[in-house]
Amino acid sequence: MPQSAKGGRSSPAGLTRPAVLAMVAVLATATALSQFFRNSVGVIATTLADELGLDPDQLGLVASSFFLIFALCQIPVGIVIDRWGPRVALLGSSLFAVAGALVFAQANGQAGLIAGRLLLGIGCSTFFMAPLVIYARAFPPAVFASLAGFQIAFSSLGTILATAPLGWMTAELGWRSAFLLAALVSALLLVGIVLGVRGAATGRLPGKATETLPQAFGGIGAVMRTPGFWPLFLMSFSTFSTFALFIGLWGGPYLAHVHGADLAAQGHTLFVMAIAQVVGTIAWGSADRFTGAYKPLAVTGALLTLALLGAIITVGHHGVLQAGTIIALLGFACAFTPVLVAHSKALFPPEITGRGLSLINMGTMSGTFVSQWLTGLAVKAAAGGAATYPVTAFQIAFAMQAVLLAVATLVYLRAPEPRRSVP
Repeated sequence: MPQSAKGGRSSPAGLTRPAVLAMVAVLATATALSQFFRNSVGVIATTLADELGLDPDQLGLVASSFFLIFALCQIPVGIVIDRWGPRVALLGSSLFAVAGALVFAQANGQAGLIAGRLLLGIGCSTFFMAPLVIYARAFPPAVFASLAGFQIAFSSLGTILATAPLGWMTAELGWRSAFLLAALVSALLLVGIVLGVRGAATGRLPGKATETLPQAFGGIGAVMRTPGFWPLFLMSFSTFSTFALFIGLWGGPYLAHVHGADLAAQGHTLFVMAIAQVVGTIAWGSADRFTGAYKPLAVTGALLTLALLGAIITVGHHGVLQAGTIIALLGFACAFTPVLVAHSKALFPPEITGRGLSLINMGTMSGTFVSQWLTGLAVKAAAGGAATYPVTAFQIAFAMQAVLLAVATLVYLRAPEPRRSVP
């Protein structure tokens, strides 16, 4: 974190050190809230299915709808960030987050749940990209990956809250009360953005003429033509979706249907996975600073993830301890997102950074939508209407994800490597 000189000299962010710390805290909280909402279906999936009579494909569509709208929002989000600044983007979207939590809490069927998830997806669509653009503008490139790693690691608190704590609150007070509380937190975050997200890095780039809308959309084409964009897009498409497939949808049902785990046991296992992801994001992000290269780290993380997917498919059903261990290790292995973010950021010039990172994030979210939606159809087909899903249903779903990640890794090997000096 940049030091402020005695007497209140401003940091690179254009603010004093306390103001920078306050802003980073608000931005990290925003991403944590986004992580909570995106992953909150996993531990309550069996409860929603039982209470509202949802089939596996309906459950998959409820979970994945968040990621679909989130992905579709990334193009306008990137334009808004580059044209008007990340603060405007955060303020506008946070209103949808409040509304989405309220609608989800009042839902009485699949349609209401999907409506709430769609509003939440719009609301959270800026909560990762806008902070990253602020960091890219305000801090030296050498520490960007570490800041991205911190942002993701801290935001994983939201993922943690979506595991055992959400399972406990669902058991004690009901999932509706949990989402009413989340709506209150979203409203408090809006106040925090108004008061705490300030400075030159949060607005439109100084000295840059305002783009016309045709020029803004033309920047999308410039991003897509950037060498390395598509390999990074596909890798992002498959990496987070692997984590989300377990913690955001099938982890809980797998433990319940294959191993007979109750709500508390499901929450505890996914809690450990979330903790492992926090450790992983810090470890992978820190390693990026010392290697001076992105691809070796990302490929290593992908190969570890593929090995663990193979393990859960072949031996995970032999015992709940084995399954829990593999799931926890998956949380660590596929947490190399900070490396992909830093690699992506290095590809784009400042004037299209917002759109570049937003489109890469579009890959992340669209991959999760496609993964959860298609595996929902696969699980339903394999279950054949049975109330308890067979282990083969989950094996098929996990194998589908493994094939996707393997293909993405092969394509990623062709991405250019913007090497830099090691600090």
